[in-house]
Amino acid sequence: MGKGKVTQAERCRVEKKALKLLRSDCFFNEFLRAVKKAGLVGEEQNALVLLIVVVSRILARPLNAFVKGRSSGGKNWLLTRVLNLTLKSAVAEITSASDRAWNYSGSDFRHKVVYIQEQNEAAGTIDPIRLLISEGKLIRIVTRFEGGKRVTKKYVARGPVAAISTSTKNRLKIDDENRHVSIWIDESPEQTRRIAEAYTQAGETLSRKERRVWHTVHSILEKKIGTKVIFPTWFSEIAKRLFVDDLRVRRYYPAFVEACRTVCLIRSFLPDRKSSNHGQLAVKFADFAITALIFDSVFVESLHLDKAAGETTRRLVEEIVARDSRPVDVRDIMSALKISKDQAYAKLRYATRAGVIQRANKPAKSNHKLFLPAPRPRFIPDPEKLFRKLNGLGDKVRFVHPMTGESVTYRRKK
Repeated sequence: MGKGKVTQAERCRVEKKALKLLRSDCFFNEFLRAVKKAGLVGEEQNALVLLIVVVSRILARPLNAFVKGRSSGGKNWLLTRVLNLTLKSAVAEITSASDRAWNYSGSDFRHKVVYIQEQNEAAGTIDPIRLLISEGKLIRIVTRFEGGKRVTKKYVARGPVAAISTSTKNRLKIDDENRHVSIWIDESPEQTRRIAEAYTQAGETLSRKERRVWHTVHSILEKKIGTKVIFPTWFSEIAKRLFVDDLRVRRYYPAFVEACRTVCLIRSFLPDRKSSNHGQLAVKFADFAITALIFDSVFVESLHLDKAAGETTRRLVEEIVARDSRPVDVRDIMSALKISKDQAYAKLRYATRAGVIQRANKPAKSNHKLFLPAPRPRFIPDPEKLFRKLNGLGDKVRFVHPMTGESVTYRRKK
């Protein structure tokens, strides 16, 4: 048997293993174990966000994502660890393309992940992707002379696509930001140390057979294209409790809804899940809870993009508080950024006015000022609190936490 060829018996074994993964309550945890074996260190939440974006390509309105961070932070490493577990036929990697090339692609991008490394001029304008996302198609009318006659031809490139791009910019054009979920690479010193320690540690590696199983998982999910996912009446309560103080929520909430659809499709293989007589699937409360655990903080962070300068200070304050388990003072900022006292105070004042950090002690004469990150309002209501308020969902709901792997149970108060 030649290299790369797979027997029918092996295909059956691989498909059984893929179905076993899809039928497991620990599907998301198994995925994290796989990307860890493939070389990913940390970044669990970001990896799950990208997995759901990738799977959403089978929807009529897929999700889209920007992976952001400074150069050498590991943006493309994170993304390729996820994409390497995806069908090659499902990914269209773009390094450079003219505007016209998009139009002549026909249905080449339909239900695919369009991956653009680093937003730059060589990759072409992002406008064609923006239109594919919003309209689901690109139309170009071309008039030319053929055989002495003027001929008009219509070229249509069809979606839908799940677009994923990397960028060193913290903020891009507003029209692009609103159409994408933004995630940021973990740039903390602790993450740098974890990466350094993992570099020389001999651990498990992901085998070709294991990758084949995950490819088959995506192949099985691909068969769900066209499946209708409906939302029960209780789902409207989420919109009633939604954070609505920012206009961008009008774009971000539909993205969250599509993420719920995607999680529902992934979990539709669980033994206790049944579709309706019409082949429809209904979003369960556990689907919503898992989606909220993965995505809520992602959308919260995206809604603070207009406070980019203050956000940089907030992240530094968060890192110091997490490391030293104490509030931050001006000397911490001076030491971390190698700046003067006046410069450090200016950053702290700006971040305080922006509402992203807050005083940890009461103002007083000659008081030593201490700071903590300011609590942010949730984007989506807390699933556990919401479950206690809703009727008709039973006394409890159980699922496995997508990142920790722990069993989670929400109970109604008696």
